[in-house]
Amino acid sequence: MKRIFTSLLLLVIVLTSSKNGYSQVALSYYLPQNVQYNQSIPKPNELLGYQVGEWHVSHDQIVSYFRQLAQVSGRIKYEVYGKTHEGRPLTVAIISSEANIKRLEEIRRQHLQLSDPSLSSKVNIDELPVVVWLSHSIHGNEASGANSALLTGYYFAAATGKEIDDLLDKTIIIIDPATNPDGIHRFSGWVNANKSIQGNTDPLSREHNEAWPGGRTNHYWFDLNRDWLPIEQPESENRIKKLLTWKPNILVDQHEQGTNATFHFSPGEPNRVNPLIPKENQELTQKLADNYAKAFDAIGTFYTSGERYDDYYIGRGPTFLDLNGGVSLLFEQASVRGFAQESDNGLLTFPYAIRNQFTGELSTVKTAFNLRKDFINYQKKYYSSAIDDAGKSVQKAYVFGSEYDHTTTFKLAQFLSTHGIKSYLLKRDVNTAKQSFKSSQAYVVPLDQPQYRLIQSIFGIHKNPKDSIFYDVSAWNIPQAYNLPFDGVASYSDLSGDEFSVSQQPKGKIIGSGTAYAYIFKWEDYNAPKALFRLEKEGIIVKVANESFETLDGLKFDRGAILIPLGVINTDQTKVDKIIAEITEKDGIDVYRLNTGDNKSVDLGSPSFSKLTLPRIAILTEDGVNAIGAGQIWHLLDTKYNIPVTLLPVKLLRSADLDKFNVIVLPDGNYQALDARVTEKIQNWTASGNTLIAIDKATTWLNSIKLVSVDFKKDEDKAPGLDYKNTLVYNASREVPGSVFETKLDLTHPINYGFKKDKVPFFKDNDLIQIKTDDNGRNYPVKFTKSSLLDGYAPTGFEKALGNTPAFGIFASKRGRVVAFYNNINFRGYWLGTNRFFANALFFGDIIRLSSGFNRE
Repeated sequence: MKRIFTSLLLLVIVLTSSKNGYSQVALSYYLPQNVQYNQSIPKPNELLGYQVGEWHVSHDQIVSYFRQLAQVSGRIKYEVYGKTHEGRPLTVAIISSEANIKRLEEIRRQHLQLSDPSLSSKVNIDELPVVVWLSHSIHGNEASGANSALLTGYYFAAATGKEIDDLLDKTIIIIDPATNPDGIHRFSGWVNANKSIQGNTDPLSREHNEAWPGGRTNHYWFDLNRDWLPIEQPESENRIKKLLTWKPNILVDQHEQGTNATFHFSPGEPNRVNPLIPKENQELTQKLADNYAKAFDAIGTFYTSGERYDDYYIGRGPTFLDLNGGVSLLFEQASVRGFAQESDNGLLTFPYAIRNQFTGELSTVKTAFNLRKDFINYQKKYYSSAIDDAGKSVQKAYVFGSEYDHTTTFKLAQFLSTHGIKSYLLKRDVNTAKQSFKSSQAYVVPLDQPQYRLIQSIFGIHKNPKDSIFYDVSAWNIPQAYNLPFDGVASYSDLSGDEFSVSQQPKGKIIGSGTAYAYIFKWEDYNAPKALFRLEKEGIIVKVANESFETLDGLKFDRGAILIPLGVINTDQTKVDKIIAEITEKDGIDVYRLNTGDNKSVDLGSPSFSKLTLPRIAILTEDGVNAIGAGQIWHLLDTKYNIPVTLLPVKLLRSADLDKFNVIVLPDGNYQALDARVTEKIQNWTASGNTLIAIDKATTWLNSIKLVSVDFKKDEDKAPGLDYKNTLVYNASREVPGSVFETKLDLTHPINYGFKKDKVPFFKDNDLIQIKTDDNGRNYPVKFTKSSLLDGYAPTGFEKALGNTPAFGIFASKRGRVVAFYNNINFRGYWLGTNRFFANALFFGDIIRLSSGFNRE
C-alpha cells in the first residue's frame, strides 16, 4: 500500500493555554472521545506535575508512573526484567483484565504452547488471549514513543465500559515504556535544559540539535535497534529473554524519522521482504495497516506505507518478531526533536507527535483483539510449518566450533540459547566436505526445532538477493562474524551429546609440572588479549613469539604465543602465579608451565621473542567522530578486554599531552576540521615511535595530511541511459549495504597472530577500495581474494574491483607506525573474528618491522 492522505489541517490541537511560548494541550486531546475513565487511576500529569507533551519525560518519571499505576490498578502487573549499563531498570507493564492478571502465569504457559508443535494442537484458542508487545523509544532521542507510553498505560488502566472490558478479557498488552533508558535519560535532560521560555521553532535552535553523542544510543553509544539479533548489549539480551517468555503475536517498534516527513507504518517496501518470512505474515501486516489508515484518517494525520523501509534484516525490532512466530511492525513519526519545530508540513509539535504514536498503538491493540484468532492460528501454523520445512531440508543440522578458540565457540552456543535455539556438544569427531570438528569442542544445531527459520537466517548464506537496495545490512551470518568453522550435515543422530548449558563455559588449566622456568599461553582464544593485559597492568614482563617453535617434549606453539619468563626477569613468582591462576579461572585459557628454555627450535632466550609494551590508549571522541563507531571500540576495550582507555575529545588535542599515550585510535569520522597545528602534533607523536590506528573513513583524512599514501578507486560506473527515477534507483544500487567478503592472510605477520587459517570473513559496508599495490607483505598482510563475496549483496563489478586489493594497510612514520583499517573491524560489537586484527594492532603494533631494519628510517 503506497498512499499519502491529506487533510485540511496537519496540526489540530486543543489549546488550553499558551504559557512558556508553547501551545499546551489537555489530556482529552490525546484520548478517544466518549469514553468514561476510572477516577481512582492517577492521570500522568498528577504524578509528573505537567501535562504529557509539555516537557520531555525522564526515565525515572516513567518508572514512577507505571509503578503507581500497578499499585492502584488490578489490571496491571509491573515487572523489572534487567538493568542497563548505568543501572537503570528495564521494565514492562503487563495489562489485561483483572481476572487475567490473577492467572497470568497460567495464560503465559498456555500461550507458549502455540510455539511447541507437539502441544499446540491441544490448545483451546477460543479463550486464549492475543499478546501484543509495545516497544517505545529504542532510540532514546525519538522521544514521542516513550512519552506516548504514559498515555497507553493510563488508557488501558482507566478506561471503563463493555468495549474495553471485552478487549482486555481477550488481550494481553505488554508495554515496554522505555526500551533504551540511558538514551532516553540523556536526551530528555538535554532538550528540557535547552527549552526557552518564549519557545523557538527554528530548526537551528540548540533545543533541536543535541550535543555529541546524542540520545539515540545506549551508554556505550550502541544503536540498540540493530542489536535485536546480535544481543551484544544488556538491554537487548534481557529484552529478548523476556520477550521469549511470552512470544507475543504482535510487536510494535516506535521510531521517529526526519522532521519533514509524515507518519510511516508497516508494511515496508514489498520487494525487500526476507524470503524466510511467510506470506501470511505480510497479509496480517496489511490488515493492521488498513486499520491504521482509518485511525489516522479520523484525526487528519498524513501518513505513508509500503515504501522506503523494509523487512529484510531480521536484527531490527520492526522485523525481529517476523522470524519468531509473530508480526513485527514499524512506526516512524516525523521528529520534533524538541517541543515545536518548523517543517515542510507546517508547525510540528511534540503533542501532535505523541498523539500519533498513541493512536497507532490503540489501533494495533484493537485490530489484535478483532483478529485474535487469526494471529493465534498464524503463530500456531508458523511453528508447525517450521518443523515441516526442516523435514524437507537435505541438511538436518549445522555443526560449528573451533578447537583453538573455546571462548568464541561457547559464546555462539550461548547466543543461540538466548534466542531459544538448542545446541548440543559434539559427541564424536566429524569431518565434513569443508571443515573438521573435534569432539566436545564443537556444537550441533538440529534444524528440526521450532526456531528453524531463525536458525537458517543465522547460519544461511544469502548471496546476491533479488533486490539491490537495502535499508540495513544485506548479510549477518553469525558464525562468519565470529570466524568460527561451520557446516551443514545430512544427519545428526549419532552426533549430539549434552545439551548446551552455562556450566560448559571454558575452564582453563595449568599444563605441566615441576619447577617453572617460564609460563606460556597461546594467542588463539578470544580472551587472550584480556589475559595479556592482566599481566601487563601488574608490571609483569611478557614477550611474544615471532616464530613457531616446538618444545623438547613435543608441545607446539605458533607465532603470537605469550611468554612469561621467570628467574631473573620476573622475580616475584608468587605474584605471577596469582595472575596465571586468574587467567585459567576467569579467562578460560590453558597456560603451559615450561621447565627449561631449551627447545627443539627457537630457544626461549631467542631474539625471536619480542618484549611487549603496556598499551596506553586514547580514543578520539566528539567533533566529527562517528559516535557509534567510537562506542564499539570503547565497549570492546572496556567490557571484553578489560582495558582502561581515555575518551579524548577532539577539541582537547591542541592542549593535551599526547606523550601519555602510545596508542591513539581514530574511529570512523570526518577530521578535516583539524587545523595544521593539531595535524603536525599528531604527525610528530606518531613519528616518535607510537601507534596510530585509523578506522573506515578516518583513513581518508590520514591520506589528506600525507601521513599515509593510499589511492582509493572511484566508482565511475554510470547509469546506462536511464530516466530520472531509475537513475536514482541505479545509483542507490551501487552502494555496499553491509556484506561479507573473503580475505587471505599472511600468517607470519604480527597483525595476523592468532589466526589458524589464512582465509577470514571480512565485513564491508563502504566503497573504499585501494588501488592495487605491489605484493608488499609488510604493509599489506591481508588482501581480498579474487572471488571474495561470501554473503550478501555486491554491486555489479564491485567484487571484481575488490579482488586482490588490501583490506587495510600498515605504514611507517619514522619510528612509529600507522594502522589504517579501511573497514569497520569492530562492526556493531559482534564481529568477534576481526576484533583480533584490532587487538593485534594494540599489542603488537610497535613490534611490526616496516623496513629491513628496526623502524629507524
